[in-house]
Amino acid sequence: MLANLVPLITLALAGARVAAQQTYLGNSDDGSASFLSLLDSAGGPATETLSTLIVNSFTTQQREELMLKLLEQHDVVDVMHMTGHGEGLDEQRLIEIFGQDGLTIASEGDKLRLKKDGVSFMDVTDNQRLGELNAQRLTTKSIQPLQVLEERKLAVQSMFPADLDATHLKADIEKLSSFWNRSYRSQWGLLSSNWIYDQAEAILNTSNGGTTTSIKKFHHKFPQNSIIARIESADSSVRAEDKEVIIVSAHQDSLNYRLPFYRAPGADDDGSGSVTILQVLRSLVSQSFIPPPHIAIEFQWYAAEEGGLLGSQDVAAAYEQAHADVKGVLHMDMTAFLRNGTTPIIAFFDTNTDKNLTRFGTQVVEEYLPLGWNTTNCGTSCGSDHMSWTKAGYPAIFVAEGLVENFADGIHTINDNLDSQGQYSFEHMLEFVKLGIAFVAEYSVAE
Repeated sequence: MLANLVPLITLALAGARVAAQQTYLGNSDDGSASFLSLLDSAGGPATETLSTLIVNSFTTQQREELMLKLLEQHDVVDVMHMTGHGEGLDEQRLIEIFGQDGLTIASEGDKLRLKKDGVSFMDVTDNQRLGELNAQRLTTKSIQPLQVLEERKLAVQSMFPADLDATHLKADIEKLSSFWNRSYRSQWGLLSSNWIYDQAEAILNTSNGGTTTSIKKFHHKFPQNSIIARIESADSSVRAEDKEVIIVSAHQDSLNYRLPFYRAPGADDDGSGSVTILQVLRSLVSQSFIPPPHIAIEFQWYAAEEGGLLGSQDVAAAYEQAHADVKGVLHMDMTAFLRNGTTPIIAFFDTNTDKNLTRFGTQVVEEYLPLGWNTTNCGTSCGSDHMSWTKAGYPAIFVAEGLVENFADGIHTINDNLDSQGQYSFEHMLEFVKLGIAFVAEYSVAE
């Protein structure tokens, strides 16, 4: 078998790219077997030679095909090194594994192994002191029960646009899930975050004169940016830095746990949440919503949730350092999937969330949505970006498409797409849009 590989390596190292490709295509079965045989029996230098061969001699499609074959017998991190995706994987990080005491030192490669094995964590390397400044503050704010008079209810419902349908949601998720992946360490992740920025900016540009709007790219140490769009009253009686901030958020990145940098549409996780809050922004602007002078509304799309809540930690740390008054965070992670045979609900996570704000959120559902609600959690097996805000000492809640046991099976794979088994429901997403609109409207005036 090794002999079958020698001509390939020789041709590749000699720069005969076309000949190497033709040799591989003409003997794909033998070639693949030879690659695997070499990796099993040879040491480091052979692996380096193979990496050079793969990176320099084959098309992207051929490389991806080979990656999947290699995964049948080799560790995911080793495969990434072999195929030229190993940059940065040896960097040491400090992580908090959910359900375990203390911190663990792990490489970027180790993090990928943990993800592949279904282990969730927060990478705290860059934000080890998150929450220290707010440790003495009252983190659980009392919130008056929601009492909606009919006139008020009609006013809020009027902000559900008459033409609110799935048109924008469908177009947005088709585009967002068309990126090869949205990995925070890849150029695709940067391109997809730029696309979200462009869409949000275009929406803000249609706002009326009663509001002041802004949008920015929040830069991190990796290519993908978090995006923050802000709406506030044009009334200047309250300084921007003194306003209470209400945040509606989702994470924009996607990751294939089996093979990072492979195809990861992320249509549900969390493309659905990302386009849902984009539609909430679009609807509020189209209906000329003006927050009270002391309130600012922000929409935040986080980078690198799949890397250990990296993006949201950076943002939450910046707000804590600036002594920002965050009134509350409504986080949406997966809003589209309905498992066949289940009853549609709004699910509120009951761990690492603020109880009073969760109660307020359920009251909004009861007043404004035709759906019921329930609580759910995944123990220590998962997490999302609301946890960064909770750790920073701010009230945050997390809503999702249904009970954890009814989540889509295909998340974190190539199968997290619009054709996923079960039902990818735009109608269900629209209920989350309505929830976002009503939550912003009611919490803006809540005491």
